[in-house]
Parts: sequence; C-alpha cells; structure tokens
Amino acid sequence: MSSAQQRAAVTGLSHLIDGELVAGGGRFAIVSPWTELAIAETPRATPEEADRAIAAARRAFDEGPWPRMAPAARAAVLRRFAERLQARRDELVHIAIHQAGAVRSLAEGLQTDAPLAAAFGYADTAGTFETIESQTLEGTPLPGASGRRRSRLVQRVPAGVITAITPFNYPFRVSVQKVFPALAVGCTVILKPHPTTAWDSALMAQAAQEAGVPAGVLNILLGAGPEVGELLVADPRVDKVSFTGSTATGRRIMELASATVKNVILELGGKSANIVCADADLEKFFATEPGNLKHAGQGCGQLTRVLIEEEIYAEVTARIAEQMRRIPLGEAEDPSTGLGPLANRAQFERVLQYIEIGRKEGATLMCGGEPVAERAPGFRVQPTLFTDVRNDMRIAQEEIFGPVLVAIPFSGAEEAIRIADDSIYGINASVWSRDTEKAWRIAASIRTGSVGVNCLANVTAGPHGGFKQTGIGREWGKYSLDEYVELRAFEVHE
Repeated sequence: MSSAQQRAAVTGLSHLIDGELVAGGGRFAIVSPWTELAIAETPRATPEEADRAIAAARRAFDEGPWPRMAPAARAAVLRRFAERLQARRDELVHIAIHQAGAVRSLAEGLQTDAPLAAAFGYADTAGTFETIESQTLEGTPLPGASGRRRSRLVQRVPAGVITAITPFNYPFRVSVQKVFPALAVGCTVILKPHPTTAWDSALMAQAAQEAGVPAGVLNILLGAGPEVGELLVADPRVDKVSFTGSTATGRRIMELASATVKNVILELGGKSANIVCADADLEKFFATEPGNLKHAGQGCGQLTRVLIEEEIYAEVTARIAEQMRRIPLGEAEDPSTGLGPLANRAQFERVLQYIEIGRKEGATLMCGGEPVAERAPGFRVQPTLFTDVRNDMRIAQEEIFGPVLVAIPFSGAEEAIRIADDSIYGINASVWSRDTEKAWRIAASIRTGSVGVNCLANVTAGPHGGFKQTGIGREWGKYSLDEYVELRAFEVHE
C-alpha cells in the first residue's frame, strides 16, 4: 500500500447507522502502539447515536425483510459483503499492523486472511442453514389429543437484535466471528468495537453499505466508551449480547443483562496450561515456539502457564529462555519481526506491573522483564520468563495479557491435572507426551474448552469458548450459528 493510500484510509471514518454513514461529532484518536503517534481519528459515539442504532436494528428485525428473507438471498448479500472486505485486504493488513500492533505474519494470517475466509464460509452457510427439524412422535398421546399421526417440528428462528462488543487485540477477527454468523441466521446487529482499535470497523461499515446490506441490519458505532456500551447492553430492545474481553467487564455485562433476563455470549479471560511430560517429544514441542507468545501474549487462549515435569524442568526452561532471546525485535513493516508491541499504554503499564509483582512474589526472572528500550518509543516489553513459580502466585493465577510465561514444575500426571485446573479460567490447553493414552487421559481430565494433544488446538475451527469464568457460549464454525438462534417447537396432530 502506498503512503498516499495510507493517508486516504484514515480520513472519513464514520459510524454506520440505519444504512447511512454518519460522520458524528467529537474525535477519538487511534494511536499506533509502535510509534505512540495518532494514525487515525474516529467520531465518538454518543448515547443519542446509540439509541438511533438500537431503534434501527429493532425496526429492521421486526418490520424489515432480513429475518424473513430466503436463506439464499441472505447468502448473496453476505457474499457481496465478504467480497467488499476482501477487496480491501491490504488495507486491513496495514491496519492490523499499525493499529493493533501485530507483526506482519500475524496481521496477514490470523488478523486478516483467516477472518476473511470465515466471512465467505458464513456467507455460504447462510444459504444452506437448516431452519426446520422434523420428528415423528410415538407413544401414548396426552389426554384429549386426537388424530392417528403426530409429529413435531422444531424451528430455528433468529434470536433478534444483537449487541456485539469486540476487544482491542484481534478487532477485525472478532468482529467477523460475531457479525457474520448473526447476520447469516437473520439477526440484526449493533457492533461496538473497542474505541482504540475501531479503524477496521470503519472499513467494515463502508463495505456493508457498498454490498447493499439493508438499512438497520448492521449498525456500527465507533469511539464508543463505557457509557454507550452499557446502554447497548441494558436496553430492553436488545435481545442478546455477544462480548469478548475481560472477565471484569463480562461480570458487569451479566449484571446489566439480568434486568431483562437477556441472553449473553461471553468469551473472557484465560490462563491456559501447556503441559510438558518427561516423555514428551521436545523437538515437536519446541517447533510450536512456546517462548514466542503470539501477538505479544494478547490472547485469551495463550498458553501462558508452562507446566513441566520435574525431570526435564531445567532443560525445558533453559531452551524456552534461549528461544525468547532469539526473537527478532524489528520494526513494524519488517517481515522478520517476531514480537510486536502491546496494544496501548494501559496494557503496557499493566504488564510491567505484573513483572514487578512476579519479582516480589519470589519467582526467578530467567529472561526479559524490561521494556524494549532500544526500540523506544512504542509499547514494547521484552519476552519474559519466570521460573520457580508456584501456582498460587498472582502471576500464575491472573491473566497478564502480555509476553510473560510462568514455568511451574510438576510430579506425575495427577499433579499436572490438579495444577492445570487450579484456575478460575478454562479456555485452552496442550498436553505433550509420547504416551498417547496418558496424554489423552490428562487432556480429558482438564476442565477447559479446547485441548491440543501433542499439538496446539486450532480454535478457529470451533467450538471456541471455555469453562468456569472464561465465559458462556461457543463461537467459530457451525457452532456460532447455534448461538444466534432460538428454538420453537410445533406439535401437529393429523
């Protein structure tokens, strides 16, 4: 992308409300985590604009054609929408690098190409989604029932108006995983991206309008703070809320949603275990680069607790530390750069605070632990490894959301399971052992949403979600579609 195109991409960023691009008022600066300089500005969504967006989504669902449209017709609109996004693929990659702090390989893959492929997949699925299931009823009918043949029809109907709230770490990816399946089954959506990473959502607004998504079916509010977010959750005209973010905010959303007994999808925190048994194939394990936490560790499914059997603890931690020291700390556009910055200053300061907590708790800082001073400015922290960690330490229990690994020794499979499950979270894990039966037993014993056995779990294939305080519901793949429908049963006597 040329510098002229880059400059053009930051102008004219607008909300999408009731089919119209709305310039709005106020300005919210999007700051590059690589340079700490403003790279784009969005309008600041107001409560009045939120009210208009909710009204538009409600009207489009109750009175408009979208929920009543033939699946093939909806699929055609969604395919045009995906095509308009695909046409701006290079812009989306640029935004993922400079807005979210992704290194180029991550920006092209998980941040852009994977969600674009998912968008086309959901468009195709929209045309074939089964809305009716037929059952033949047998047995004695209820008193007063007449007729010789009885059947039941179960209908999947769209859940209604959806508020979708997305995080700062994978903004485009998470927006796609919420918006496209909800639209595919006939819902209408109000999307509220994180205000610090809303640039890609402005492109999504433009693409939706160009694709002919009907007015009110998708509404996008940029630069929206907590006040607007709470309105979008609490409003009785909204039927369901889909949120990805912190556990603390998830609790607040549940509290607000409870007033209207509103259904929620919550994908929250994680502190996932990477379990390395003494008989593991270490070459296969290290090929997954456990020392290089993707996106500077900013992902709920990151394997940030490395549980290592005592016999190999010293060897494995030494190799992880060496792997961390070799990670290239280059510039934003350099394809060899292996570690990017944290997404914003608040996250940068939070990670440094946790590193200090680890020191005070008595863990051994084996490598890293400091800002990447030679690359200043920018919100960058060295890849960090703590050893001699107990699982009751804060750095082992609390989600840091940064390039920080904690290494915890264990003795035997039962202790590994106990430590892995000693967490309020349960979203992901991996188990490494040449004894496949043992690996499967450990994997099946952990209360977590995904487990890789001698591999990393591919969460994009779905179902993606977790147990305990990781949240409620499942996303990605066909499982996302089920989250946005309600079931209605008909019994027919002939």
